[in-house]
Amino acid sequence: MNRLRRFKHQKEHAEHGQALLEFVLILPFLFIILAALIYFGRLIYASMALNMASYDACRAAVESLRRDDGQAQGLTAGRETLEGFSMNAASARLTVTPQGKWDRGAWVRCRTDYTLKVNDIPMVQLFHTGGAVPLRTTRWSRIETWRSWWER
Repeated sequence: MNRLRRFKHQKEHAEHGQALLEFVLILPFLFIILAALIYFGRLIYASMALNMASYDACRAAVESLRRDDGQAQGLTAGRETLEGFSMNAASARLTVTPQGKWDRGAWVRCRTDYTLKVNDIPMVQLFHTGGAVPLRTTRWSRIETWRSWWER
């Protein structure tokens, strides 16, 4: 009986060691998967925020009530959208430029450039050098003749 107990205890102890070894072997892969999820999640979130900032900048610029307010109104709307996504609008480069002169029927390009910092994500340094990802979005919109009630 005593011999049977000892054998059972040794078997349980060996299985416990095997489980610990398997866990230690799989742990780096779990960390890599977690780091990839954080990295791509942050990348997708930032690109969605930049898309919305460019869109809002274009909409606000082309629907301005006065001709001279279009660019300033677009820049303000884009910055406020970035702030709404909890991104630093001061580090983003936002441009609102018309193609040709600023007039009804003209096309307006809104571009947002942002450098996303990723050096704080663990294990990303192994696969991504530099610690930052440059992102850019561009939107085009037309100054509609019926939405712009400018005074001549």
